[in-house]
Amino acid sequence: MQYVLTVFLLFFSSSYSLADYISVDLQQAINNECKESVKKHEYPNNELCLESITQALNAQGVVSVKRIPDEKKQEYIEIVCVYEKKIGALEYNRCIYEQVYKALGLEIVEPPALVINVPVEVEEDPNEIETTPTTPEIETGESENQTNTEKKITKAIEIVMPEKIKSMIYKKVIPSTYFVSVWGNDPNTKKPIEIASGSGVSIATDLIATACHVVTTRLSKDDFEYLIVDVIHVDEDTSDPEKWFYDAKLYAEDFKTDRCIIKVDNLDAQPAKIRNYEELEVFETVFAVGNPRGFTGKTKQGEITRLYNFVPPPLTQGSEALFAHTNIELIETDASIDQGNSGGGLYDINGNLIGIVLACDMLGGAKMCIDKNGELTLNPGLEDQCFAYCNTNVPMNWSVPISRYMELLQIE
Repeated sequence: MQYVLTVFLLFFSSSYSLADYISVDLQQAINNECKESVKKHEYPNNELCLESITQALNAQGVVSVKRIPDEKKQEYIEIVCVYEKKIGALEYNRCIYEQVYKALGLEIVEPPALVINVPVEVEEDPNEIETTPTTPEIETGESENQTNTEKKITKAIEIVMPEKIKSMIYKKVIPSTYFVSVWGNDPNTKKPIEIASGSGVSIATDLIATACHVVTTRLSKDDFEYLIVDVIHVDEDTSDPEKWFYDAKLYAEDFKTDRCIIKVDNLDAQPAKIRNYEELEVFETVFAVGNPRGFTGKTKQGEITRLYNFVPPPLTQGSEALFAHTNIELIETDASIDQGNSGGGLYDINGNLIGIVLACDMLGGAKMCIDKNGELTLNPGLEDQCFAYCNTNVPMNWSVPISRYMELLQIE
C-alpha cells in the first residue's frame, strides 16, 4: 500500500517558515491532533500526520504572539486560544492569528474551504496496466515509463465544515447560556407561581441579555410589569435550589423592541464573544441555542435567510404586534426553534453571538390545549385554551442583533 497526502490551504499568507515561529504550545497542539487522528485511522501513522499538518501550517502561515511586544497581551491571547489548542493545530494557529492581528490593528482574512488530497489504496490489475493513463499532476520523481498502478494515488475531497466544528461551537457557547424562570402572583392564593420560562445569554460577568416578553407581562399597549426572575446555567441541575440565582434585577430595557438586560449579582458568568450586525451576510450558517419547551441547552442549525434593516410589515401589523410602531434591524433565519428559545443566543459559525431570538412564525406549528381544570387535552372544547408553538417543519424566526443590545448599556 502506498500513500501520498498533500494539503492545499489558501489562508493568510506569511513570509515566515514554520521553524521560525513554532512554539511549545503549537507543538503540543500538533502532537495532540496527530495522536487522535492516528487513533481514529484518519492517518496510517504519526509521521504522515506530522508531515501533513506541517505542510498545512506552512501554507497557512504561522503567527506567533511574540509579534506583540507586550507580555501581558501575549499571555491574554494564549489564554483566549487555550481551548482551540485542544481541538487541533490549525484551529489554534487560526485563533492566535486572529487575536494577534486584532491587537495589531491589521485586517483579518477569513479562510476558504480546505482541499485535501486523501491517500487511497489501489490494487494492481494486470489488465489495466497498459491502458490506464498516467497522472501528470502527481510528481513522484519516477520514470515516465512506470505504470500508473505503481504511482502514489490520491483523490481530492473538499471539506467545507468538519463535523468537529459543530461540537467546538457547542462547547464554546454553552458556558454563556442560561435558563430563565419567571414567576408571578397567583390571583387566588396571592402566592408566587411559575408562569413562564425562556432563555438568556451572558454578555458580562453579571449581565444577561434576554427578550422582554420572557421576563415581563404586558399590562397595556405601552406598559409592562417586570416579574420575579430566577436564572440557572443550563448545565446545572434545575431541581437543586442552591444552583439557582434568585431575583434578577432589570438593568436596561427597550420594551418597544423587546430588548431586556437583567443583572444577576455574583453570577460570575463567561460572556459570549460578540459580532456586529453590520458584518453579517445572508446565507451564513448560524446556530440557535436555548431552552425550547424547557429542554435546556439545545442547539439548532440553520442559515440567515434575510437581513432586515427595517421591520417587515407582517411583524408590525395590529396593535398587539411585537414590533408595532417601532423600527429595528432583524436577523431572519430558518433554524428550527420553539417556544422557550426566546431570549436565547443566535451564533455564527465561529461561535460569536450575533443576535437574541425573539419571535417565530407559528403558522403551521403544533398546538397545546388546556381544559378548564388546567390539564392537557387532545379534544379541546370551546372553553379550553390553546397555545400555538413555532412551526418547526418550515421554520422562520427573527432575532434582534446583539450589537443593538450593547447600545442599551451606553444609555446614561
